[in-house]
Amino acid sequence: MSKNLRLILIQHRTAGDVKEDNVTYVMGKIRAAVADEKRTSVPILVVLPELFNSPYGPQFFDKYAELIPDGYTSKALSAIAKELGIYIIGGSYPERDPQNPKTLYNTCTVWGPKGELLAKHRKVHLYDIEVPNKVTFKESTAMTPGKNYTIVEIGPAKIGIGICFDIEFDEFARVYRNEGCNFLVYPAAFPIYTGELHWELYQRARAADTQSYVTMVSASRDYTNPFVNWGYTTLVDPWARVIKKAGEDEEIIKADLDFSLADSAREQLPVFRKRRTDMYEVVAKVPIK
Repeated sequence: MSKNLRLILIQHRTAGDVKEDNVTYVMGKIRAAVADEKRTSVPILVVLPELFNSPYGPQFFDKYAELIPDGYTSKALSAIAKELGIYIIGGSYPERDPQNPKTLYNTCTVWGPKGELLAKHRKVHLYDIEVPNKVTFKESTAMTPGKNYTIVEIGPAKIGIGICFDIEFDEFARVYRNEGCNFLVYPAAFPIYTGELHWELYQRARAADTQSYVTMVSASRDYTNPFVNWGYTTLVDPWARVIKKAGEDEEIIKADLDFSLADSAREQLPVFRKRRTDMYEVVAKVPIK
């Protein structure tokens, strides 16, 4: 059985004011990225950035929020996944709670090749930061935090999903490793200040912690936008080596992931087996889907 997965990371332009235009543009990027792929038994997985259908800011989230899976963005992702016969981790976009329309989440959706919704992850750790004269952002003024871990299996990949700020919490990634995940995926939107400090550092750290592939996918940098993304979409292997990295501009990264590399890293450096769980342990306190 193949241990490979074809991965496509799409670093597209920062979202503008019109949701439909944002979504149409990104669907075009997906279609173009997949057009020259040779179809084999190896699954194709496309990953998008955080908040790809909306500008990034608490003042925008209510306007761009929608129900999942019945909203405009969800239907577009479902349709293109089915059209192309691929898997999509649909970055994230604002979700409106069907039971309480005033409650919003920052939600990542996962779609299968028949257009089916495989999973959704609501951002667990909301981005509240205040660095004087550098960056101030309060995601919690508009969003509600999620309460679940989210795992999805695609071919040889057992994927633990987080969104942006979720990567900064090693315990969160550790739970995914305990559950056997070998790939951690974080659609993300770091500002330049924290991007310069931590973007690559956190990815390599989580890869070393869990001996998994790790990726963070960003939109490109746009200095005319109120929120300027860091860019530099990155892919790291289970030995914490950077495989590929984008720059500041729009870019598509493609890579063939061999998950036997995660198996061998874990066998050669048996961190998981050597943990002193008689002295310390990370344990999930909620059910894992």
